[in-house]
Amino acid sequence: MRIAVFGIDTINETRMILAAIKAFAAEKNTEASVLEWHSGTLQAEPLGEWIRSIPEKTVAENKYDFLPVMETYDAVLVLGGSDQAVQLLSQAKTNVLFLPVSYLGDHALGYDTALNEVVTNVLKVKDTISSLLYMKQRVCCVQLPGQKVSGLMKEAAAAVDGFVVTADELSWQQAAEYLKEKDEKGITYSFLIINESVAPQELGAYLGEKMELDFKELIYDESQCMSSRPTAADRIIEKNLARAAAEWLESGAGTKQLVLMNKEVK
Repeated sequence: MRIAVFGIDTINETRMILAAIKAFAAEKNTEASVLEWHSGTLQAEPLGEWIRSIPEKTVAENKYDFLPVMETYDAVLVLGGSDQAVQLLSQAKTNVLFLPVSYLGDHALGYDTALNEVVTNVLKVKDTISSLLYMKQRVCCVQLPGQKVSGLMKEAAAAVDGFVVTADELSWQQAAEYLKEKDEKGITYSFLIINESVAPQELGAYLGEKMELDFKELIYDESQCMSSRPTAADRIIEKNLARAAAEWLESGAGTKQLVLMNKEVK
């Protein structure tokens, strides 16, 4: 039995899952590999304690490279990826297990840690700017990874009393109105939460035409949304996913997408 693992826009802390896969492979005296994208090809390496994430865009653009390689294995475990990636890779003529691992989705391993990391750091900024009195509105624009409005954006905004801004013009108008309302209430600081579809400099210039403000950017990349110290919730989720992965390998079941409900794997 040959087993392969790869990650799509995944997180670093998946060691329990990988350990479960390696333990199964050792027990069955079989091969376990990690698939990584190098120089335009999908290459296999011995499975270690962590995996290098592959961007979903790369998978979509090179699906005819991925599917044949996947089909050389008896079982493939995919960590992360959207529903579109699941639909695409389910075409592989082999057994595939899709595990919900993503810092962007609120029903995935890594999300709770990412939310905690972002909110904690933004609140540090809030403590600083709220303690100082300014004559004009101070705007901290927090850019999070991704091109679509994510659960991470929405919940981070809710936690810091911020406002989600998208790329469309109406959203920018609403952001300007939001800032004016804050100003009228005597609150001299605000947080705007955006993603990579919005250029913060352009948004700042637009808002600066509507009112006098001090506009600062706070840019988060993928690594800054992760932590080497997962939250308790993510530790529980990872443990449950590791057990589910081992059970799937043992059962020899067909292609399946795992989902999370209240930290339990379904």
